[in-house]
Amino acid sequence: MSSLSGSALNTALPELTEVFRTTPATVAWVVIAQSLANATLLTVFGRLSDMTGRRRMYLAGLALSALASALCGLSNSIGLLILFRAIFGISAAMVAANSLAYLVGIYPAARRGFLVGLWEAGIATGLALGPVAGGLVLAALGWRAIFFLYTGIAVLLLPLVWRFMSEARRPHSGQRFDVPGALLFAGAIAPVLLALSQGRAAGWLSPLVLGAVALGLASLAGFIAVERRMAQPMVRLELFGSPGFSAGNLAKVSAYFGFSATSFLLPFYWDRALELPPDRLGLALTAFPVGMLLGSVGAGPLSDRIGTRLLAPAGLLVMVLAALAQTRVPGDAGVLPVLVAAGLAGLGVGAFIAPNDSAILAVTPPEHLGVANGIMGVSRSLGLLFGQAVAAELLTARLSANGGAFLPSYHEVFVLVTAVIITGIPLAAVRGKPGVGTLSAHH
Repeated sequence: MSSLSGSALNTALPELTEVFRTTPATVAWVVIAQSLANATLLTVFGRLSDMTGRRRMYLAGLALSALASALCGLSNSIGLLILFRAIFGISAAMVAANSLAYLVGIYPAARRGFLVGLWEAGIATGLALGPVAGGLVLAALGWRAIFFLYTGIAVLLLPLVWRFMSEARRPHSGQRFDVPGALLFAGAIAPVLLALSQGRAAGWLSPLVLGAVALGLASLAGFIAVERRMAQPMVRLELFGSPGFSAGNLAKVSAYFGFSATSFLLPFYWDRALELPPDRLGLALTAFPVGMLLGSVGAGPLSDRIGTRLLAPAGLLVMVLAALAQTRVPGDAGVLPVLVAAGLAGLGVGAFIAPNDSAILAVTPPEHLGVANGIMGVSRSLGLLFGQAVAAELLTARLSANGGAFLPSYHEVFVLVTAVIITGIPLAAVRGKPGVGTLSAHH
């Protein structure tokens, strides 16, 4: 539902520029505000749910997201729409921080790969259906209906969650929430994500971007210093001492870099090399989530049988092959190579995510699953934003260097994309010892 609503909304962004008589750069904040709020608070809510339980926060987040989405649909100005989308991002973080972490807690470890694969398949299905559903709803009922559709589904889900999401009552741990750590963590993540999302428009050396990066780095330094001294920190830095945890998250950044860069670049090839009409662009973009769905459904259960050490790197290797093909694709090859490359890239990232996430969760103590889930979300967001930012800047630079010639510029950008994905392969093969109880002695 979450991924469907986001991808469906993308179909309405051009109309919003006309409805509110504003610029595409302003309308982009409808997406940016939600993404920033979500990525910034995911780990904070993960820590809270680790301390107090997941069911209540999940229910509260689902209810708030239904309200925020309804308010988005009722908005009569772009400013209000952006504000309510930010609130929606906060509520979505409350849900996301407690989804996979909750499921991992109630499922046997021997079926974790199946579980993560199915969870990722839900995301891929939403991404695949979103543009189609968004286009149909937009044409039939208008842009407001996209938000009301989410509200309707969320309201239907609330009694089901209330009835079926059971959780054992947790004994009072006596822990206190680390407010300084939470503020510094948010202060480290939000400015960096903002800089990545606004660098191209504002200029990478603009005061806004440089100031945001400086604030993020200063907050990160403060966060590390505070967490080292806290008896009950928001994030136990020992988590990053596990090779499997750190390497798995770095591999995740690498994979999503490739996924995001490819998603950004393919439509340009579709338009400039093949000169095909925009209404056929959805065909290529749909190949991504379809491949991701197949990869997740296949690799998740398989990782339960043969382990994760080979499957995660194999998924990245498939992504490398898809990116390598893009470094050689000619300008007159037609639609099929683009569809195959998009499907392969989706298949690779889907085959990578389930075993890689399963391996990260395997080395995470149960009492830190919410925090780990949040950090994995931050890794995903960093990879997505880095991939788009680097691909956009490098394509612009190579077009300038090549006198506007598109195809050689496109090939050269994919050389870098291939190299970044390759760096993730050895990282995805790193495994640590199971983390159950490894940090409990510090409590």
